[in-house]
Amino acid sequence: MRVIPALYTLALLQIFLISSAQPQSTTSPYDSVDPLIGTAGGGNTFPGATLPFGMIQWSPDTNTDAWYRYDEKQLYGFSLTHISGAGCPLYGDFAVLPKTDQLTISKGTVTVHVPFDRRDEQAHPGYYAVTLTDGVRVELTVGERAGIARFTFPNGADAGLIVNAGSSANSIANGEDNSRIREAFGDHIEVYADGSFSGWTSAGRFCGSDSHYKLYVAGKFSRSQKSASLWQDDSLESKAASGKHTGAWFDFGKEREILLKVGVSFVSEAGARANMEKEIPGWDFERVHQQAEGKWSTLLNRVAVEGGTDEQRKIFYTGVYHSFLSPNLFSDDDGQYIGFDEKVRSLAGTKQKAQYANFSDWDIYRNTVQWQALFEPESESDMMQSLLNDAEQSGWLPKWEAANDVTYVMGGDSPDTVLSSAYAFGAQNFDTGKALEYMVKGGTQPGVGPHHDSERPFLADYLKLGYSPIDRDIGAASHTLEYASDDFAIAQFAKAIGREDEYHRFLKQSENWKTLLDPETHWIRPRNADGSWLAGFDAERSLPKRPNVPVPSDQMGFEEGNTYQYSFMVPFDYPALFAAMGGEHVVESRLDHFFTALRCWGKPCFNIENEPDFVTPYAYVFFGKPWKTQDVVTRIGKETFKAAPDGIPGNDDLGATSGVYVWNALGFYPAVPGVGGLVIGTPMFDKATLSFAGGRTVVVSREGQGIYVQQVELNGVPYASSWLPISKIRTGTNQLQFKMGTEPNMQRGTASEDRPPSFR
Repeated sequence: MRVIPALYTLALLQIFLISSAQPQSTTSPYDSVDPLIGTAGGGNTFPGATLPFGMIQWSPDTNTDAWYRYDEKQLYGFSLTHISGAGCPLYGDFAVLPKTDQLTISKGTVTVHVPFDRRDEQAHPGYYAVTLTDGVRVELTVGERAGIARFTFPNGADAGLIVNAGSSANSIANGEDNSRIREAFGDHIEVYADGSFSGWTSAGRFCGSDSHYKLYVAGKFSRSQKSASLWQDDSLESKAASGKHTGAWFDFGKEREILLKVGVSFVSEAGARANMEKEIPGWDFERVHQQAEGKWSTLLNRVAVEGGTDEQRKIFYTGVYHSFLSPNLFSDDDGQYIGFDEKVRSLAGTKQKAQYANFSDWDIYRNTVQWQALFEPESESDMMQSLLNDAEQSGWLPKWEAANDVTYVMGGDSPDTVLSSAYAFGAQNFDTGKALEYMVKGGTQPGVGPHHDSERPFLADYLKLGYSPIDRDIGAASHTLEYASDDFAIAQFAKAIGREDEYHRFLKQSENWKTLLDPETHWIRPRNADGSWLAGFDAERSLPKRPNVPVPSDQMGFEEGNTYQYSFMVPFDYPALFAAMGGEHVVESRLDHFFTALRCWGKPCFNIENEPDFVTPYAYVFFGKPWKTQDVVTRIGKETFKAAPDGIPGNDDLGATSGVYVWNALGFYPAVPGVGGLVIGTPMFDKATLSFAGGRTVVVSREGQGIYVQQVELNGVPYASSWLPISKIRTGTNQLQFKMGTEPNMQRGTASEDRPPSFR
């Protein structure tokens, strides 16, 4: 048993004593959010204006990748579309940039950036404002599919605005093999007699994939311009510009204040214009701002925490905010959207209210879909139906779907787990029969989908051998583990909807992880197709290294990680894993070693920066040592997150990394894919009131100092289990009360009946 150092225990006690001495904050949840958190240090979040799951994200870009880097000093514009925290650039369409000097054309390019020193920068949910170096004040606020900007120029200054139709992060090369993409490549903008404009841009190639999207934009100014010029590369046009790198320059003379409203659509310019006029019919900037603030406040107020420090509350509420940014609306206000088959589709006559896009499935299945399903099951159900619509149009469930295309980013068949977990946590208003049909197809039928790629690469080997072989698949071990998780999630989904045959089939298939548990080293170890084990394997040194990959420290057979970081990624079968590793005492020793560091690549230690490790702190609970989980999750919150631009450890991945902090702070975590239950940890705040959908409220409270759980009561009755099924959260108010202490309670949670259940 690991002995917790006395000095470390004393330090934790001091942290909580200091926290308890802080005055209770009166800052609202809305005002506690800081969208600048995560804009440095690789978090890749954006600080601009958007609504929950909104189609438009109007935000500043400090580089041509449509990212906002807090330490960068150039501003390339305020573009209309972004995703939060992804590891590769995407969107950044139709950037708008105010200028107090004339448009400059030189050496075949248009100068479309200005110095940026962030004077008077303000970022709040649904609103962003900044004063640029030249004195122009920029304010942005939005509806769901439209936005309005207010530009205030210095007295006597020239007032100009650039609308850059070619600002998208990823252009489609002219030599693209896919003819559909090649023909659609480019951008277009047109200015009309009344000074309004419209256009489109075609881009994609997320993370180097062949993916593609086309976005339409319509815009209108509150003032007539003195003149308007258009460009295509370095050529000035008159009425319209089409091709590559087009844009428009609007000269407003000496105007002091200019308002610009825009609408976006993935269907048509007419759709973009209709979205704009429906959501923002007039020019009342403050009204749109107040509506945006009201929508965010209503949602954030459903997660009301008390206690903790101001910094903890700021990190927490920013994490909650990030958890509601994606997926994003993809259908217009009239219900039309562009399908995976490039046909205009309509939701008219269906029970679905909206189509959604941008599913970072490999990331969000860990903790994000569960959160969204508890709070917004109607929207989450529409999101699940959106995936099924995509499958109907393309033949397969889309893996890491962006707009109306599939990118195949990351391993696994994660749409299965997204669908299953959303259903388990309450988002159940979608075609479950069709969902299972496509899950089964993806898990049993090797085949080729869009862009000649597969939902499950190396599936034939996986079905025949029980694993993906390393001599054919460089990410073999991680693929095998992800597929096993996907199969378990399919099994749980099938069981929930009464399909016993599929349940038993996929439950058995989910045991395939065992084929890679090396009986000699007791680690997950890649194998060749002939059954032999990968040579040169060394768990302690993460050898052999994986060649020619973005992260050169990866171990052979593992995607962005190593055997230490992947072997514990089977929480659905922990008892079997622990036995195969040599018993709980061996596992405990390995985990203690694993958590000596919390952020690392290429070494045998925990990495909060990558999703496979997110669940591992809760492994202790499964063999009766919950106080060690309580120790580790407290360290993660204190040592790896902070209320600063670089305060998110690694990419936020559409809210998944923020979700670790949010769930841990509340005192539980959705550890098992496809299962509606939570593993109990340790609560950070004195009180948290969670207003779930369906009239269900959970009040989590803590009494006493320290991080270690001494006793738990559910609705006033002692609750010995470390597992909380979602089914126990009933309509009305549910009280989950923690009694805390400064020393571990080494009795609670140790009995086998008090541990999380076995699913075999």
